Amino acid sequence: MLTKQNARRAAWLLGIAAIALVLCSKSSPLYVLNDWMDANIFFTMGKSMFRGKVLYRDVFDHKGPVLYFLYGLASLIDYTGFTGVLVVEIIAFALFLHCGLRTAELLAGRALHPAWAVLPAAGIAASRAFAHGGSAEELLLPFLAFALYGAVKTLQDTHPMPLRTVALHGFLAGCALWLKYTVLGFYLAWVVVLAVVYLWRGRAAQLGKSVAAYLGGMALATLPWVIYFGVNSALGDWFTCYFYDNLFLYKGEGGGALALAQHLWWAVRDALPAAVLLAMFLIWAAAARKPSAVAAVAALAAGLALTSLMGGYLVYYGFVLTVFAPLGIVPLAALWGTRKNCGLLWLAAGAAWCFAFSPNRALRFRDADTMPQTRFAAKINGASLLNYGTLDGGFYTTAGVLPPCKYFCVTNMPLDDQWVDQQVVLVNSAVDYVAALTGDLGGDFPQYKVIDQCSYNGGEGEVTWYLYQLQR
Repeated sequence: MLTKQNARRAAWLLGIAAIALVLCSKSSPLYVLNDWMDANIFFTMGKSMFRGKVLYRDVFDHKGPVLYFLYGLASLIDYTGFTGVLVVEIIAFALFLHCGLRTAELLAGRALHPAWAVLPAAGIAASRAFAHGGSAEELLLPFLAFALYGAVKTLQDTHPMPLRTVALHGFLAGCALWLKYTVLGFYLAWVVVLAVVYLWRGRAAQLGKSVAAYLGGMALATLPWVIYFGVNSALGDWFTCYFYDNLFLYKGEGGGALALAQHLWWAVRDALPAAVLLAMFLIWAAAARKPSAVAAVAALAAGLALTSLMGGYLVYYGFVLTVFAPLGIVPLAALWGTRKNCGLLWLAAGAAWCFAFSPNRALRFRDADTMPQTRFAAKINGASLLNYGTLDGGFYTTAGVLPPCKYFCVTNMPLDDQWVDQQVVLVNSAVDYVAALTGDLGGDFPQYKVIDQCSYNGGEGEVTWYLYQLQR
């Protein structure tokens, strides 16, 4: 039921999410384009899916289909830009803040003003781990936050979780696993935590029913994808890419306990405000003699870190750990007591923090003419295009075209088929334009000549893109 109070809270949380992301995400209108290559891969996959191409069979990347579905929805709002992606980010972030605030209220034992959500929102949106905006880790936060809320509520309730709620948790867990499977450790730990609680309270029979409901929810989340890939005769492509390739081909450097410890340290460094908020909560909970809360949160964090950080490390991998940041509200609210909340002042302070400390702050308000993506798009003018030899640079996005082949870019997955597929396109002169990070492509494919080049810095060092045109 939508009451006046609920509407007010929703408005606050949407406003907080919107301000933080408009200032920090490169999907925002304050940035010419989200030029992050991963986000553009997700966008190309999502647009291709929504326009009849089959994931993994016709277009290739190794994330989960739920991620591409969300990006496909975003493309319905803005086909050649990231406005739709920003909308998806804001909704996901607001839902995360809602679940986080509800969890904090459970632990604090009282209602809290929604302005408290400014603290975790600004802290994590302006952290290094946030990276560019639109990452799978960012879109996972509401799924993880709802599960965290469910775990804390179960610890505090005297009655078991209703089976329909357990099934909902299973469904959302399934959605998260089909978004990015590296959160598996979190959900395994979640099941263990609830199983221990049920067994400790002598609810073995209820536990059995809950396990069935949870698995049923996960099956329900999986069924649409079984149908989608089955109808399109692509079950094998789905299994090969999402399971086999990810597990046996896409391997990070290092491994074992030492690598995990190092990556965890880097994650703390890159998401420092969230790490500080979590540490504050754990200290408060230990002092307040809430051992079950400390144990549950520690178990969930350990499970999440185990599967998210064990392999290789990129700066945004540890961002999922920020799901625990809203817990830091609890000790601060206890210290603040019942004094009047200065909501608008806090909102202004959070906006100032995001403006000043976002890792993307230097890239705001760039001139569109300095960006190769927008500059080349004017020349491509809807003609066919291949992004050659590297990750998706955003040229399919700005040009508003779909890719000409399955391997529309070259990912860091060690598959020779990527190069073969792209080279066949060029040998057959199958596209009008080619965007590449190399200026000597004409040596192997003399029918393509450089007609423009543009150097720019997207925040990770200066690169030069070259635009080739087919000479007929």
